[in-house]
Amino acid sequence: MKYFQILFLVLLSGLTDAVGQKILLRNVSVISMTKESIDAGQDILVDNGKIAQIGRGIQARGATVVDGTGKFVIPGLMDMHAHFYYEQGNNVNTCSDELKLMLANGLTTVRIANGDSLYLVARKMANTGQWSSPELFVASPSFAGTWPAGAKVFANICKTPEEGREAVRKSKREGYDAIKIVFDLKPAVYEAIADEAARVGIPVFGHVGPLVKLPMSLKYKQQNEHMDEFIEMLLPDTSVNRNQSVSDMNLWRAKAWETIPLLDESKIPSLVKQVKDAGIYVSPTNYFFDSFFGKGIPENFASTNSEFAYVPAILKDEAWDIRSRYIKRLPSEASRERYRYLRKKIITELWKAGVPLMAGSDSPQWFNVTGFAIHNEIENLVECGLTPFAAMQTATVNPARYLGIEKRKGTIAVGLDADLVVLSQNPLEDIRNARKIEGVFRGGKYYSLQDINRLLEEARVLSK
Repeated sequence: MKYFQILFLVLLSGLTDAVGQKILLRNVSVISMTKESIDAGQDILVDNGKIAQIGRGIQARGATVVDGTGKFVIPGLMDMHAHFYYEQGNNVNTCSDELKLMLANGLTTVRIANGDSLYLVARKMANTGQWSSPELFVASPSFAGTWPAGAKVFANICKTPEEGREAVRKSKREGYDAIKIVFDLKPAVYEAIADEAARVGIPVFGHVGPLVKLPMSLKYKQQNEHMDEFIEMLLPDTSVNRNQSVSDMNLWRAKAWETIPLLDESKIPSLVKQVKDAGIYVSPTNYFFDSFFGKGIPENFASTNSEFAYVPAILKDEAWDIRSRYIKRLPSEASRERYRYLRKKIITELWKAGVPLMAGSDSPQWFNVTGFAIHNEIENLVECGLTPFAAMQTATVNPARYLGIEKRKGTIAVGLDADLVVLSQNPLEDIRNARKIEGVFRGGKYYSLQDINRLLEEARVLSK
């Protein structure tokens, strides 16, 4: 749609502010996520940002009526692994515009997976309704043993157990919602961090590095991102390449890719059982790894993906530069296909075993674009073998339970927050229909299709 058409629609629409007001979503098909079926012809009354009634023929004097005929409503989507552009390039603060992109894509809850004091300000603006935004949860600055030279440090560098413990206490005092683990932490330091976090009552999630290994992280019930160190559990023994395969940064190392033919698929059931027995949640962020390191980014990516228009110019150049460096050391197609197959197989078996999976986009990283990327992730999970309903659980019910907000969010029921997404078509028939957004309820406000187009247009400033 051309710019002047969008502007005209915006002038006609205006945002419906439902704080203290009532909105009646009339005659809509409800996908409550409490069951794998649809309740057709339902009315939903939203009063002061809460779901007040659900049923047929609801009457609400003075309510603004939104016609849902032929449409479907789902709980607001959640992204459990997102970042801000501020961590990249020239460290420019564009948080408010990035949050518009998230909201326009149906995200009503987002966990920012690396902290900064600037993000705590963004959380306050988002969660008090001053910005058009999902609700935010913000993790601590990353806990690391080292940090790449020359980059702005968004991390707590912890070289001793006491440094780790003090950094945990500091993160708790400053109001972060979780401890984020990254790389190069020594085992003793990691154990001190995990122990102190349990003591002060703050959850731990993130990477698992080759110094720590998966069994130790399972012992401390760390919520796992990226399925780090899962692949390593398929190696024939610990002597192979120092017990390292292609998790995380090893994707850039030829020696790690040489282990691919040795990975033993028959070890997957044992791996899955260990993860299941630990009782942890897993956020695979599989689209990122499957598409960028497995299939590879095609040369026509920019021209065939409209969302790339929202990436800052300096970061577009950086993304193509990184792609060029990866292409120069590109592993064989057979190795990459085996890598993709094993990751998907692990995801499928985790799901079948009842391990709770959570959708995380890891955007904006490389070619993963804020907001749009969560749809890439849940679509990829369907490619892995999940049903559309199960894939939607990873972005609704499961994150809500993990965050402890299931009495407010994650399903559609009376008394819960009215964080809702209105779709033009049924996502249970085709998960790609979750992209076909015609309205979003968030924070006591209803964003119509015209409002969503306005948010998208305003966010284009990111690329300028």
